[in-house]
Amino acid sequence: MVETGNITRASERMNVAQTALGQQIRQLEQGLGVQLLERHSRGISLTEPGEVLYRHALAILSSIDLARQEVIASGAQRREVVNLGVTPSIQALIGPELLLDARAEIPHFSFRIVEELSFILVDALLRGELDLALAYEFQKRPEVSAVPLMEEELLFVASAGSCVLEEPISFEAAIRTNLALVSDRDIIWRMVHDEARRQGIPVNIAFEVQSMPAIKTLVMRGAATSIVPYGVVAEEIQQGLVVACPICEPTLKRTLFLNRKTGASSFIQEKSLFAFLDKMIDRLTERMGPYGRRIGRDAFQQRGEIKP
Repeated sequence: MVETGNITRASERMNVAQTALGQQIRQLEQGLGVQLLERHSRGISLTEPGEVLYRHALAILSSIDLARQEVIASGAQRREVVNLGVTPSIQALIGPELLLDARAEIPHFSFRIVEELSFILVDALLRGELDLALAYEFQKRPEVSAVPLMEEELLFVASAGSCVLEEPISFEAAIRTNLALVSDRDIIWRMVHDEARRQGIPVNIAFEVQSMPAIKTLVMRGAATSIVPYGVVAEEIQQGLVVACPICEPTLKRTLFLNRKTGASSFIQEKSLFAFLDKMIDRLTERMGPYGRRIGRDAFQQRGEIKP
């Protein structure tokens, strides 16, 4: 109104009826106990109290606009950082996509990927170094919330020129070869030894190596065999550097869990984060072919939290 100098033009610009606008001005003047406008034949002009109110109104509107811009900018720039632990087999199959697809699909999140063996990831989770861990290690304990996501079949691997490979190979035949396995804290080690005890047969451990690259090198050179997940040797199988086959009598399977520390703070946009991870687990299962089977499809609730 001050800018137009006329109530009629002001009401048209504001798309407000002239009578309603005039009534609002009168109510404001009555509330303040002062006259804000002088009405004359040329239109209107501000009184001295009107000038004071006008200056304050301009300052308030400017502050509101600045606040709006800063809030929008802050929301656009803020990215939640997720410290995510993955195993070497997961990293090999979908690791790059976790980073690239996340940037495109959930740009408000930024992943920091830590690649380690399952038991190391769980230890890091308990120390607060990770927010989430996709790990095969799981023992029921109150400080960890875990949900099953996928079941994976383990494979027996040997050098490309090996003559010990059958299709499939029995568990007993596999553990009588020169095995290279990780330490006794690793889930595969425990699975192998637990089953061997049930059958009453010894396990022939030729090499104990806490390094998957070192184990693969031993296998490729023909110095050892191993029992590993498909993802760890997928590239070597495709290149013809190693051969692999399923294990029978019995089949060895392990379960992938999404682990989170009990009582951990929720992410601001938790639902979209877990929807993305759910999609990645589907892709991981697909990449494993016949060796992976998706389970726990209800692991993520509608609000995006992990079920206890």
